[in-house]
Amino acid sequence: MNKSLQYLIIAFVLLLFLFFINRMQQGRYNSSSELIFNIDDDKIHRILFLDTNGDSLTILKTDTTWIMPEADTLTIKDRQISQFFEKVINGKYDMIRSKNPDNWNKYGVTDSLGKTVSIYDINNNLIKSVIFSNAGQDYSHNNYRVIGENEVYRTTENIFYLINITPNYWGSPPKADNDTLNSSLQPTPVLK
Repeated sequence: MNKSLQYLIIAFVLLLFLFFINRMQQGRYNSSSELIFNIDDDKIHRILFLDTNGDSLTILKTDTTWIMPEADTLTIKDRQISQFFEKVINGKYDMIRSKNPDNWNKYGVTDSLGKTVSIYDINNNLIKSVIFSNAGQDYSHNNYRVIGENEVYRTTENIFYLINITPNYWGSPPKADNDTLNSSLQPTPVLK
């Protein structure tokens, strides 16, 4: 084997070695996402929303339907519940923002700055309570912190709008049936 072929093989092996080292280092930077709540949907029987100004809203599961005790005249919108479970309960985070409690104000994940979502089981035991915030300039993600833990996480998408305390967001007035509607539209006879 001549000298130039040996140099070529050595250079090739060296480049291949550097390529694999680079791939291993780049593998550390792959983003992964994990669930925010990591709870089986069937175990959830009560959801409590708490706003920054102290307003709250409770949604209860009775058999297979959801109700709002504070607004029992409203019928829960299935789309809102489905969207909440899809994007919040089964939502994901992609990074840890901070592990320092001194940064909670910066990320808006204190009791006085964020909105709290508390999840309870059928026996009214707290499963998990999380404070969400949309503090900062990043409008496509939110920050959150699990109560009792120091880590502040960033969600993979904006879900803050789904944590709504307004009963009309979650429910709508029941639709009247045609007989009731027709009888209420009948003219009242005039007595002479």
